[in-house]
Amino acid sequence: MASAVLTLLSIFFGAAFTLATAFALGLILLRKTPAPPEIVLGAGAAVESLLVFLLLLGNLAHWGVFLAIGAAAMVAARCWHGPLLKDPVSVPRVAWIVFAAYGAWYFVNALAPETLADGITYHLGLPAEYLRLHGFPDSVTFYGMLPQGMEMLYTVAFAFGRHSAAKLVEFTFFLATIPLIFRVGRRLGASDLASTVAAVFYFCAPVVGLTGSSSYTDAAGVFFLMAALYLLLLREDRYLLLAGVLAGFCYAIKLPGLIVPAGAVLLLAAQRRWRAAMLVAAGAALVIAPWMVRDLAITGNPVAPMMSSVFTNPYFHAATDRELAADLRSLGGIAPAHVPWELAFGDHLTGTFGPLLFALPLGLLALNKREGRLLCAGVLVFVLPWLTNTGARFLMPAMMLAALALGMSLPRPLAWAAIGIQAVLCWPHVLGAWETRYSFRLHEFPIAAALRIESESAYCKRRFDEYNVAKMVEKATPPDSRILALMTVASAYLDRDVAVTWQSAETDRLLDTLRLASLYSTTPTFDWKASWPEQAMRTLRFRMPAAYDGEWDINEVRLFSGDDRVFNSPQWTLAGWPNRWEAPLAFDGNLATRWRTWETVRAGMYLDIELGNPQRLSSAVLVTHTPVFRVPLEVYGQDVKGRWHLLTRDPQAIPRPPQDLRLEAARALRASGFRYLLAPTGSGGNAAIGNVLVGHEAEWGLERVGDAGRFYLFHVR
Repeated sequence: MASAVLTLLSIFFGAAFTLATAFALGLILLRKTPAPPEIVLGAGAAVESLLVFLLLLGNLAHWGVFLAIGAAAMVAARCWHGPLLKDPVSVPRVAWIVFAAYGAWYFVNALAPETLADGITYHLGLPAEYLRLHGFPDSVTFYGMLPQGMEMLYTVAFAFGRHSAAKLVEFTFFLATIPLIFRVGRRLGASDLASTVAAVFYFCAPVVGLTGSSSYTDAAGVFFLMAALYLLLLREDRYLLLAGVLAGFCYAIKLPGLIVPAGAVLLLAAQRRWRAAMLVAAGAALVIAPWMVRDLAITGNPVAPMMSSVFTNPYFHAATDRELAADLRSLGGIAPAHVPWELAFGDHLTGTFGPLLFALPLGLLALNKREGRLLCAGVLVFVLPWLTNTGARFLMPAMMLAALALGMSLPRPLAWAAIGIQAVLCWPHVLGAWETRYSFRLHEFPIAAALRIESESAYCKRRFDEYNVAKMVEKATPPDSRILALMTVASAYLDRDVAVTWQSAETDRLLDTLRLASLYSTTPTFDWKASWPEQAMRTLRFRMPAAYDGEWDINEVRLFSGDDRVFNSPQWTLAGWPNRWEAPLAFDGNLATRWRTWETVRAGMYLDIELGNPQRLSSAVLVTHTPVFRVPLEVYGQDVKGRWHLLTRDPQAIPRPPQDLRLEAARALRASGFRYLLAPTGSGGNAAIGNVLVGHEAEWGLERVGDAGRFYLFHVR
């Protein structure tokens, strides 16, 4: 019992300290500009997030540093704070009953340990890693390059109260959205009843309740959207820079949030308020720039890990970008006509909004008012991110504005009916009557886990397999281990350096290596031999003269002068298009690794070998799968005078006998610094690889050192 009490105290302290620091910083920032408490909290949160970002850059992220900064901010706020803006909010008493009932349910879930997939992998996995390292890691990964505005706040909370403290930070921003809805509604000329319709629709929506009581950051994104909108509606120049900061923080929370500052600037520009547009843009840039500059400095791509086909770089493959984008925007076989039902009650679009969603088109009746037209335009703008990710939570900003338009359109009796229908039919026990147990919503009231009567370990063990895997990995590996995982891992509960396949170009390559040695071991491979009259040359180029619907790959390049092998030299410089960074994989002496285009071939793609000193060459052999496509290959040579000559366009494809590459694959893992491999078995994902590893460890140069259910950990010998 004493341990549970101490855990709860640490959780509440972690959340309260993080939020108090943000509020204090907001008071200091706005000491000469009166603002409501929600705006003060939002402004201070943006500042606190930036401070943590700078601390991570300097490897100074430690609970003692956070404590010192927070204490200093609170002392300074007592001395220099200004008055809060007096703008009282009036919420009908009936609505308070709804908010209290749902709020209690959400609070208990927020207080329980984190179990949701994105929370245990990166929303809290990143803060856990940052605190372990006291800074950003050297490795470049997909989630590590995304903007992490809220994760910076989670890092502070996690330092004191771990997972639940971070969840309570998100929960507080979720709660603080309610008064903002009423403030925005009042500025739009809506009645308090109209705002109540919007607030109840939003607060009771199952997907909103789930995200708002977890470490998902979507509810915070809606908070900052509404905060920025409120300041813009004040139409006072002194609030414009801050409105830009709050709008820009939507990008810092999530990449699609860039549409918020962009929409704000376009709105002001459409009103020909050029100075206002510039101030908002400047404010947004203050919080957007740190993340873009960091991405640009590390990867050469300001919006990494996205748009890798535009900003090519060695850290992320454009192919992964395209595959992920296609997967996220897919409706999963759902007919467009069924989308409204799925968003209201279904379980195929990762969340629902409840029955009132079907009434949202009535909000179009508000088009006869200027404010209604503004809201409807906002809905059209903020629905755009959903087209790139069909998860229901990406519609939360648009649904928020649509609900306000609905509230403004309904007569009083229908407004109360709408409130009652949403409040009753979205209650978790009622939803259970027709929604499946797998739907993306809150299913239980985990009071024992929240109060730590049931331990975190016991709760997590029965909720998700990844926790058991994480504890198995910690038990079987030393603290400095580097582990390649062929599956997602609960990084928030794992004190190890784990790289997950698909999250970087490096792990893409290693997954490809493991596939070559297992699933693709019987794929036809060829020695593609090109011969020409012996001559001296400075550069040798292999070129694809025509496009085709397949990739070009080269496992190994071997050069010859007559019958003598010309071995690779450190003086050689390798280049190519595309993917020049991985050209060395075709010269590393390992047939389990390969250079790939990672995209369908376009005419003119090439691989170059600049030989340093001129070499006399007469032939080259490419070990590759490409001849199976029956495509041509051209070989060019650059002579000592710098002139290019076509050497041959008719290489001979000689089939190679199957070769066991399993030990070579293990060698590639070791060369990349990985001494452990974590793999699933069974079906789905990369389980097919795990299936061929288990029971054949010796042939792979592996040793099984742990297992948890169908998941196995191997030591790379």
